[in-house]
Amino acid sequence: MTPALREQVRQRAKDCCEYCQTPQSCTRLPHEADHIRAQKHKGPTTLTNLGWSCALCNNHKGSDASAFVPGTDELVRLFNPRVDEWHDHFAWNGPELGGKTKMALATIELLKINSENRVSLRRMLIEVGLFPPNFEG
Repeated sequence: MTPALREQVRQRAKDCCEYCQTPQSCTRLPHEADHIRAQKHKGPTTLTNLGWSCALCNNHKGSDASAFVPGTDELVRLFNPRVDEWHDHFAWNGPELGGKTKMALATIELLKINSENRVSLRRMLIEVGLFPPNFEG
């Protein structure tokens, strides 16, 4: 991946994770360009197949393209920031991310977006006015 392409991905996302919305400035580990369709599944390294992801979301997502809806045996595709509108699927309830759709619920679960440590960090960021980001993502 070229530095210019990586920079385009970062700027498009306003330097916030396109899954959990955490700003890069609020994390220790650098955000990463995520192949939405993994390279091992023949996903291209193109602007239309890349998303900006915090290290935690990217690590939990791995090469997965789908996940089970919590509490069911229903397999659904994961949220895709290139084709899905974030606000159509997710909503913040304080520091916890809620899912409006099965896709969102499965994505939240697989990416462990509401893990205790991540919710605790967001609670602190809310208290100091750094979260959620001030944009429509």
